Amino acid sequence: MASLTHKLRVSLTGGIAFAMVMSGAPITLSKHGSVMPAAQAAQETVMRITNSGPGARRTVKLGLNKALVVDLPADAHDILVADPSMADAVTRSSRRIYLFGKTVGQTNIFIFGSDGQEIVSLDIEIERDIAGLEANLRRFIPQSDIKIEIVSDNIVLTGTVRTPQDAARAENLAEAFLKGGEATTRNTTASGGDNGGDVAIYAEERQTSQIVNLLTIEGEDQVTLKVTVAEVSRQVLKQLGFSGSISDGSTGISYANPSNLGNAIDPTGTATLSAGIGGLGINTYINAMEQAGVMRTLAEPSLTAISGEPAKFYVGGEFRLAGPQEVTSDEESTSIQRTTQSVDYGIELNFRPVVLAPGRISLQIETNVSEPTWENSQVTGNILNQIPGSTFMSIRKREASTTVELPSGGSIVIAGLVQDNIRQAMSGLPGLSKVPVLGTLFRSKDFQRNETELVIIATPYLVRPVARGALSRPDDNFNPENDGATFFLNKVNKVYGRRENSEPTGQYHGAVGFIYK
Repeated sequence: MASLTHKLRVSLTGGIAFAMVMSGAPITLSKHGSVMPAAQAAQETVMRITNSGPGARRTVKLGLNKALVVDLPADAHDILVADPSMADAVTRSSRRIYLFGKTVGQTNIFIFGSDGQEIVSLDIEIERDIAGLEANLRRFIPQSDIKIEIVSDNIVLTGTVRTPQDAARAENLAEAFLKGGEATTRNTTASGGDNGGDVAIYAEERQTSQIVNLLTIEGEDQVTLKVTVAEVSRQVLKQLGFSGSISDGSTGISYANPSNLGNAIDPTGTATLSAGIGGLGINTYINAMEQAGVMRTLAEPSLTAISGEPAKFYVGGEFRLAGPQEVTSDEESTSIQRTTQSVDYGIELNFRPVVLAPGRISLQIETNVSEPTWENSQVTGNILNQIPGSTFMSIRKREASTTVELPSGGSIVIAGLVQDNIRQAMSGLPGLSKVPVLGTLFRSKDFQRNETELVIIATPYLVRPVARGALSRPDDNFNPENDGATFFLNKVNKVYGRRENSEPTGQYHGAVGFIYK
């Protein structure tokens, strides 16, 4: 019967262990084969001593401000505590002792029997009870494997975490645990004050504990950021003006209406009307022009960086803008000294990614797209009919700087602009331009409209290194043509943008490659 009971007990124990392993539940097996969770073993508060006699020693780990019950194998008559300020021993019966931990440290307790013979010697190590800290770490950082050890009242964190932010959170929780313990373990008691016995608590010396962070981050997350800057701009310009002259052959008068919105038209006119009234000759120059232009800008810089590290991407150059000029002239010659200033232009991307969690990426983004443009340019005239003028160009820029949080593969518009500018102006000769119908010949009208739509989109991706063969380059299968095909067939390359081997698995629609038409 006893053998059958033992077999049933072993079978039941093995079945429970197999079920817990298959379900993924953590288990702890003792040397006798029984299953006991780790949390239950840590909460054991009763220690039974079986080995006794001269030279019998036991090491007891006691939590700070915690109690432990010790059951003795023989009656105790004398109990000696080496340092009562650290630990205390209280008896309620001859075979049961209650141990209390007061301050962090080490001491020992000797227990003697009725004839003065030593029963057991207890080496007491009073440490902080880290069960609460372990529970908080499992609660607030569930996707980590953190182990805690106490070394001379200092907390040592070991194990693995997913991100640097998880390591920082674990250290902050350990610091809060230490500060709470130090605030409740005073070495100086409160003293009564002078005002009616009010208690005044003064600053006392406390043991300052430290945190040793030995956590290992599972893998440095790498983030690829793709920024898209897309812009469409449309300009419409209309100008219509009349300039003229009246002369009798020897005397006369001429006038020219100014261009209200810039000298975009030829001041000499595009058409001429001539007529004579008596001995007067009337000439009218018509300045008429209509312009319409559209501009499209698309820039998609991509950059990869490790979480927490800054990265910079720049493609562009240096453009020299005309600066102040100095003209000196004398009777013999005229000279000029020009100065220039350098301005950077191109595509620039600066960002610092921080992976907060597998689904959260914090990004500090700075992007800049600029290029030289003829818009709002200025032209200087001919100086003294000897030195030609200069054209002062300008730099067109689109900049954005912000901080956002996105999941991997998620996109967000970090900047956008819709602009519609309309300018209209009219000028003419005083008085004559007000005459109905006939006044049209003495006035000029300009109309200008600029429409702009700009959007900047940011998309981060968590990436991992891949095999070199899985990557494609823009120059794959590029072959230049020979001289005959270049001159007679107007071809500059044989193959470009088409791979001979198969493309990666997936569904593709349309042309695939770096540059295609």
